[in-house]
Amino acid sequence: MQGEAHIQDGYDLIILGLSRWDNALNSSTFNIAKEFARTHRVFYIDKPFSYKDYLQEKKLSPIHSRKDAIRSGKNYCRKLETDGVSFYVVTPRMCLPINFLPDGRLYDWVSLYNRRLVTEVIQKLIHDFSIRSYVFFNSFLPTYFDVLRPNMLQPLVKVYRSCDNISQEKYIARHGVRLEKQAAKEADLVLASSFMLQKNLELVSNRIVHRVANAADPEIFSCPSPQNLIRPKEIRSIRGKMLLYTGRLSNLRIDYELLVKIAKARPFDTLVLVGLFDEWDLVKYGLRTFTNVVIVGLKPVKALREFLAFSDLTLIPFKKNTLTESIYPLKINEYLAAGKPVVSTNFSEDIRTFIPHISVADSHEGFLGAIDRELHEFTEQKSKSLIALGQQNTWAHRGKEFRELIHEAILKRM
Repeated sequence: MQGEAHIQDGYDLIILGLSRWDNALNSSTFNIAKEFARTHRVFYIDKPFSYKDYLQEKKLSPIHSRKDAIRSGKNYCRKLETDGVSFYVVTPRMCLPINFLPDGRLYDWVSLYNRRLVTEVIQKLIHDFSIRSYVFFNSFLPTYFDVLRPNMLQPLVKVYRSCDNISQEKYIARHGVRLEKQAAKEADLVLASSFMLQKNLELVSNRIVHRVANAADPEIFSCPSPQNLIRPKEIRSIRGKMLLYTGRLSNLRIDYELLVKIAKARPFDTLVLVGLFDEWDLVKYGLRTFTNVVIVGLKPVKALREFLAFSDLTLIPFKKNTLTESIYPLKINEYLAAGKPVVSTNFSEDIRTFIPHISVADSHEGFLGAIDRELHEFTEQKSKSLIALGQQNTWAHRGKEFRELIHEAILKRM
């Protein structure tokens, strides 16, 4: 047992994901890195920027702040301190833009060059930080799973994690579908964030896949008395009840027709949408024409607490389709941590696990009726029960699950 504890506690974590560490959107990969940083030394490798990214965005902060690393490999690693933990953020040199290429020899040849850029920084990390044992954790970036050369220090285990249906994201699906299957077959441990992803990966890899759901940091989203907070300027003059959605507004996921019906059905209340959006979608569905719809746009994750604190009800108005049936939304646990009533569409097996704590509707009419019920029947006691449920779905709990699964995978390889 003493030897097992040493193995469990003594490794470093090299993590690589689709989201870069300073992505403005809430990232599950970044939260995983933060949680591991409480007990392990963590190196968070950015998805490489391409020459195209550099030319188009070189004056913007994400690239400008990394320009030496991107162009020449200098200053490739620095220490980040955030939320009481610290870990290293790592930037590879810029890669070639190749997603437009079809599958075949040319793509494989140029892809090898790109993967070697990540190999290069991993080898630097091993040398510069005297890494003796590590776990390689790839989170939804299968194009960079095969980056560990036979002649370098090998990880204790290789982990692949899926957090979305890769076949439904047009850009990454082009090569991602094939490469995710390959990653799932080659990894020592395969993880999925939802039941449907778990089933899909087990089907293509013919192996056990473990579901570890997304979570939240209750400290960020818990809502003290609004009297102790400053109301965001975007909602200072709203009327009636505040119905809140936070997250990406994407036509792939969001049921815009439902949002329009909510705005029409509740003219004396205000629908507030916080998140990145496509202006064309708002114009297409006429959301800009409603005086009781406030479109805030993207906000830092920590700024969401104020919006949640002043809200009366939270929404998950997702379409039900192939993409959303594979989603365990980050926002559900953020809403619960705030102790706010939740109304959701019935889009996945994962969202149904929260019944009867939240309202899950099968139709637009059912959704509108659920809003009425939650607003009229919600109590302080129900709020406390939601907060308690949210406390069971924290990144601290998920971190324990990840560590246990990794520990088991290490022992299997011994």
